[in-house]
Amino acid sequence: MATLTTPPRTSSAPDAAPAPAAAGSPARRAGSAVVVALLVATAGLAFDGVFPPAALLPVVALAAVAPCMLSLLLSGRLPLWGTIPVNVLAWLVAVSATLYRAEAWLGVVPGPAGARAALLGVRDATGWLLTTILPAAPDSPAIVLVSFLVWAGTTAGCELALRSGAVLLPAVAALPVLAVAVVLGVAGTGSVVPYAAVFAGVALLLALVRAGRPAWTCAVGVLLVACLVPAAVVTAPVLPMADRPYDVRRLVEQPPPRPISGVSALDQVSAWLQHPQRELFTVSTDSDANLRLAVLDTFDGVTWASNAGFVPTGGRVPGQDGARDTVRQRLTLQRLPGPWLPAADRPLLAKGAGIVVDPATGMLASAQAGEGMTYEVTSGVRRYVSGELRNVTPLADPALVSLPDGPGGSTPPQRARFAEIAHRATAGAQGPAQQAARLATYLREHAENDVTAPPGHGYRAIEFFLTESRRGTTEQFAASFALLARSIGLPSRIVVGFRPGRAAEGGVRQVRGGDVLAWAEVGFEGIGWVPFYPTPSRTRSGQGGDVAEGTPKQAKEIEQAINSDASEPEPTPTAAGRPTPAPTPEPAERDSPAGPLVWVAVAAGVVLAYLLAVAVVPPLRRMRRRRGSSPAARVTGAWRETVFRLRGAGIPRSGALTAREVAVRAESVLGEPAREPLTALADLANLATFGDAPVDEADADLAWRHCAEVDRLVRKRPWLPGRLARRLSPRSLLG
Repeated sequence: MATLTTPPRTSSAPDAAPAPAAAGSPARRAGSAVVVALLVATAGLAFDGVFPPAALLPVVALAAVAPCMLSLLLSGRLPLWGTIPVNVLAWLVAVSATLYRAEAWLGVVPGPAGARAALLGVRDATGWLLTTILPAAPDSPAIVLVSFLVWAGTTAGCELALRSGAVLLPAVAALPVLAVAVVLGVAGTGSVVPYAAVFAGVALLLALVRAGRPAWTCAVGVLLVACLVPAAVVTAPVLPMADRPYDVRRLVEQPPPRPISGVSALDQVSAWLQHPQRELFTVSTDSDANLRLAVLDTFDGVTWASNAGFVPTGGRVPGQDGARDTVRQRLTLQRLPGPWLPAADRPLLAKGAGIVVDPATGMLASAQAGEGMTYEVTSGVRRYVSGELRNVTPLADPALVSLPDGPGGSTPPQRARFAEIAHRATAGAQGPAQQAARLATYLREHAENDVTAPPGHGYRAIEFFLTESRRGTTEQFAASFALLARSIGLPSRIVVGFRPGRAAEGGVRQVRGGDVLAWAEVGFEGIGWVPFYPTPSRTRSGQGGDVAEGTPKQAKEIEQAINSDASEPEPTPTAAGRPTPAPTPEPAERDSPAGPLVWVAVAAGVVLAYLLAVAVVPPLRRMRRRRGSSPAARVTGAWRETVFRLRGAGIPRSGALTAREVAVRAESVLGEPAREPLTALADLANLATFGDAPVDEADADLAWRHCAEVDRLVRKRPWLPGRLARRLSPRSLLG
């Protein structure tokens, strides 16, 4: 700045703008406490992947509003050490009177028992949530953890907002709540990204409120939040590791899955067929999909058993893949023995007393299973298209293709016979899927469905069925398919279930013993388990391989789609005897969308970062200048901030202009009201820079009042597009 003749020093200006409300004024502190409560509530709502939103919302609302009101009422009346026990007592009363009000949870009532249950719930909730399938059930007592965290965070944040002058310190109290939600929510449903975006925006709003920014600046903060949320939702799925975030459960020793013992469901098939009118359960559904009871994937040479391990769940059943049609069922057990619960494949949600789930197979079970038990299941029935099964590869799991040895480690002679029959049945098949389809067709054409046939599915029983009797129940047909498939390297397992029964009035279907059905599934990479139905219809047994017992429309379409691919060239067999699927054509077209999405995400991230910098840097710079290290630094900062604001009015400052010349040029644009504050501020700036007498705090406060008045005049200018363009200019970051 060029040297000027210093005008007489003035200590005040007649028309200076009034000082804005201080950051510590009661109104601003109360407003910041409300914003803190909103900030902690946002962090609490990030638990929506851990708990159902309907159960989470009232808990978070109470835990955020109540301590905020308490802090506002007690502020100035009690010291900090007095408000803490009041809030603790209030939380215990609120939790024991609301979360623990019903015997459906822990059987306690408001009072000491409820308070004790609340404290024990906080202690045990984290361990329980880390060892169960999320989200938790709506009535889970573990939700007390959210109530505790939000209440504590709101109490700490509001007390900091009311008792300290720090701008962002109250927001620190909400960070632990968000951190716990992120850690626990990785294994749940949904995403915490939108809540994190809102959290950042509300934190910015808190900074603006506590820094004494005007209302329009706070409105800009709200607008920024509205832009951040949809941008975060769009970009989050394509960010690195978005599909496989780190799960802290890897560091936690999970309890071993609980095996549930009982008679093999396959051993009960013949007994059910001998009592076809025995009522087993009812199901209310509008779907004709078969109902799975048990999945059997382990064979010891004599019987098939389940290797399932069950874990507790809040209702969600993980492990779904592919496109599925939603099917809802309400089932009531009658005379169905065992702990297993029937449901259409594959369960997505299950609600009932004591339900546990095997994540690998989707099997449901309950220790409370018995006559009268009612539960609800939402299933996803898999849909297939012809191209999906054309070039598939079997699952690479030796356990799923193993055939056990005989006594003393000897090789059973039946294994060679099974392989010979399987190769003959699948001759000319083009790919693993068509091999499986031809096996099912061969069995339907090869033998008859006879419900009076003797039970058994060991090596000898199946050999006798395939080579001599050629008459059997659905038990022998499913077991034969599984053994033949494994003998040629197709991973297979057996499913025991039921046809859905006949629909009666009200859509309720009665399932009886005669509706039992066993089928087989073959596992393919990237596809999952595909069902195949080898049991022929009882009315057309042995007359045509196109009619299967209890086959849903889905399974018929699978086999027709596989068998319609006969025009494809035959793949080259590998040394292991499995055909090598032909490469899928044009993989680049299938994979190409990932590239543009990544670039869109990167571009959106850069834009968001720039907008955030433009919104945050100028207020922080103004705050730093206002809190200068000395009165002279504060005066100089007020002048520089004024010059920065004048650029928003289209008044560029050239390095060749003196402070007075800048003031004159700005007056010609802003009008007569700007003359006095601009002239006085220019004089103070010259005095602080070149004057002999030092400036004091009164001069610094006066300089910032002049700066505020000039800022008000600039905001009154009607050039919104121009001001917005200059505000978004990179020069705004330089100041």
